[in-house]
Amino acid sequence: MTIRNKYSLIGLTALLISIAVFFFSRKDEHEGKIYLHAVAIQTPNGWGYNILTDEKIYIRQEYMPGIPGKQGFKTAEDALMVGNLVVKRISSNQMPMITQRDLDSLGLLKK
Repeated sequence: MTIRNKYSLIGLTALLISIAVFFFSRKDEHEGKIYLHAVAIQTPNGWGYNILTDEKIYIRQEYMPGIPGKQGFKTAEDALMVGNLVVKRISSNQMPMITQRDLDSLGLLKK
């Protein structure tokens, strides 16, 4: 074995060991995180939304929050707008409460 082949073999071995160490020492960047998303649901009173995590229901909202009574959203898009706001608030470590002011700012309350 020539000196050049010997150093090439040592270099290749060191490269493979470095790759293996890097690969096995990586931490999963998603470990410990919860991913949420909103989906619209049809209800007897119109539309609502579910907030899902790992495809399991985390929050089920069948009525417009912040409104007295059992009034559903008029469209699936309206329900998703509010559901996505809830997801955004939870992701930002805020309370997921929706108020009449929130609904008004989204254009969901007609005067």
